[in-house]
Parts: sequence; C-alpha cells; structure tokens
Amino acid sequence: MAETSHNSDFPLTRWTLIRRVQHGGERESAQALDQLCRSYWYPIYAYARRHGFRAEDAEDLTQVFFQNLVSYESLQAVTQEKGKLRSFMLAMLKRIISKQVRHDSAYKRGGMRAATLSFEELNAEERYIAEPLGGEDADAIFDKAWAHEVLAAAESRLRDDYAKADNAEAFDDLREFLPLGENATPYASAAKKLGITEATLRLQIHRMRKRYAKLIEQVIAETVSDPTEVKAELEQLMSIVGK
Repeated sequence: MAETSHNSDFPLTRWTLIRRVQHGGERESAQALDQLCRSYWYPIYAYARRHGFRAEDAEDLTQVFFQNLVSYESLQAVTQEKGKLRSFMLAMLKRIISKQVRHDSAYKRGGMRAATLSFEELNAEERYIAEPLGGEDADAIFDKAWAHEVLAAAESRLRDDYAKADNAEAFDDLREFLPLGENATPYASAAKKLGITEATLRLQIHRMRKRYAKLIEQVIAETVSDPTEVKAELEQLMSIVGK
C-alpha cells in the first residue's frame, strides 16, 4: 500500500507528488518538488551527460527539467498521461533536450519553487564518471540510474523498518548482503563476527531480502497508474540490475 497523507484520497505516490508540485500551496509544492528532485535528479543528469552535454550544461538541464514540472505544458501532460512515471519523465526530458538543440541556447538556472540542486554536494560528476564507458546509450544510462534509485528507495524504507523495531544495528550488520551492498564478507565470517551461527545468519538475510523485495514492489507500484503494470516494471528492473 502506498503511504497516504491525512487526506486518504491523496496518496503520496510519485504521480501525486507531481500534482502536488503543480496544485499545492507554496510550502507544500516546494516540499513535493524537493522529494522528486532527490529521487530523480541523477537519472536525468546521467542521461544528459551520456547524450553529450558537458557537466555544467547537464546541471543546467537537470534544473530546467524540474522547473518544467510546474509549467503549464507539463501540467497538461500529467493530466493526460497514463502509465509509467519512468516513461513520462524520459519523454519529457527528450522534449526538453530537443527544444534546447533546436534553439541552440543554454538553459539558465533559477526560477524553481524549491531550492535549486547543489550538484557539488551531490557529487554528480564523480558519480557519473564511475559509470562504465562502453556501449550504453543515454536511454540505457537513464534506466540504469532509475533502477538504482528504486533499489535505494526500497533500502531506505527497509532501514526505517529496522529502526522502528529498534533494530537499526542489525540492519547495518546485514546491509552488505542487499543488492547495493558490497556482499564481500563470507557468511561464515559474518556469522562469527556477529556471534551467531551461519544458519541463523542465513535465515536473517533471507527474511531481510524477502521484506526488501516487497518494498521494491511498493516503490514500483507508486510509479505506475495501472497496478497491472507493476509486474512489467519489476521485470524491467530485474533485467537492468542483472546486466
């Protein structure tokens, strides 16, 4: 189930965050835009860089992307759009790039309702430089970055679950066995370090991964307008992660 606000008819999904950016009051809109920026800035930045933009131009374009979310054209698109938020955002990004190329003029920062992104704090270029150099086009880079953000969002929720159960230390001990973890320590060594049997460790990891899988599905469900699309998006995620 998606998390809901005090109004049960207004779930805090990614789609409704966009509508909250466009329809909400100043403070509510800024908070919603901030959440969207934190979730989607890197896929957009990485797409622009792989598309051939210099780092500073990719930063400008990413800022403009979120600025466009509050524009009239974007509002109309969201009203009419159905389906996957990933597809909507990629299509919107391609329109912005096409417009930029046609007019052959640099975008400028500013004008956003929320505070602009600090790319130095986000280590944007350092993260992009770490991407493999070979073979992946801009669309593949976008999808890969999207998949990473989905996994990171699910992991953050899992960490919160452990913290609410007053078990944050256990999460820190087991986190390396999740997809974004290093997964470098042999089970026998990890069990010895934790003072438990290897069988107990394997059971704890199994339970953690099972809950993690449910949270991934929850995050995915928040980005589609039709619940029947969740399975296809999960399959897409798995195909990306497996590459």
